[in-house]
Amino acid sequence: MYAFQLWREYKLSIAEIYALFPTAIHIFVDDRFCILDIASSQEIIQKASRMWGVIKIIEIEKNMSDISELIIQNAQEHEWKFRYGLSIFGSWNLKKILMDQKRSLKSAWISGRFINKNFENLSSAQIIGEDLVTRLSDFTIIEADKKTYVWKTMWVQDIDAYSKRDYGKTRDMLVGMLPPKLAQIMINISGWSKIYDPFCWLWTILIESILMQNVEVYGSDISPENTEKTKKNINYARKSFDNSIKTADASVLDATWISSSPYLKKADSIVTEGYLGQAFLPHSVTLWKITEEKKQLLEMYKKFFIWLQKANFRKPLVISFPFWEIQGKYYYFSEIYDIIKQYGKTLPLLPRMDDIKHTKSWSLLYKRPGQVVGREIFKIKIR
Repeated sequence: MYAFQLWREYKLSIAEIYALFPTAIHIFVDDRFCILDIASSQEIIQKASRMWGVIKIIEIEKNMSDISELIIQNAQEHEWKFRYGLSIFGSWNLKKILMDQKRSLKSAWISGRFINKNFENLSSAQIIGEDLVTRLSDFTIIEADKKTYVWKTMWVQDIDAYSKRDYGKTRDMLVGMLPPKLAQIMINISGWSKIYDPFCWLWTILIESILMQNVEVYGSDISPENTEKTKKNINYARKSFDNSIKTADASVLDATWISSSPYLKKADSIVTEGYLGQAFLPHSVTLWKITEEKKQLLEMYKKFFIWLQKANFRKPLVISFPFWEIQGKYYYFSEIYDIIKQYGKTLPLLPRMDDIKHTKSWSLLYKRPGQVVGREIFKIKIR
């Protein structure tokens, strides 16, 4: 069994995990961890590099009573001082366990030191910085479904990779930028490797698709300026990162006339974020402004769905629409729901669960704290 530690937007993390491991046996899930029975650890490591909703992956080892034995056993296999970390998700006292373990190592005549600062759980940066995954010396105690396990980390997300991604790309901060992590999750949810983004703006979905080793990416946008920037960003990604890309192209096209796109027949899925509307500030947004914004957005998206249906596109469509927060209350783009029902069918993003559910519209939400505009994610099949 394997435990996947989930990102802040844990439902999107779960959707990504089940999209990548559709045949895995479900053991447990909550807002912290998803535990699955997967036959091949090699498959997990192979897919881990393209998972961005997972903080770390942990392989089950033994029961809670064997924590000391497990750490001592690993410590004995090291020639030099044994450096290790321990994180706890449950009701135990981490400081007490760390101090007890320190005494156990000393009693076994083993030179060891835990790296937990201020007796707190480790961050990904600490685990990577101390090379604990390679040393097999990062341990986690998890309380799940009234059971307690000790686990050993087999993979951790490299958060510094995002810094390298951002370096050198053409950006325009006036244009709403889809977060790279969310773009990766949307691509994984689509389940395919030949991606088309008809609202490509500057780069995000196409670049992330290239970095995920997808073989073909296509994009189009109504703005010639954005399309040209997208091409530059594609070239940057192809030259600056290891990738398997064979074909990458972008052109100028109004998405409301999507049926004329040459990429519909080449791609095996559409992954996109359309125009979200104005970037409202908390002090300036009003319900009236949102209502007016929705009228304009609805006209654009209606044409997009009409012509997508006329083009006989029957492959998966993963798309985000906006929703808004005013004084703690969410206002959804509910008008788009009728358009989706008229021209397509909403597909589930999560497996059937009692505690972890979609919204009433079978979508999942993403929103950064403090922002007015959020994203509602759908997976759709056009009728």
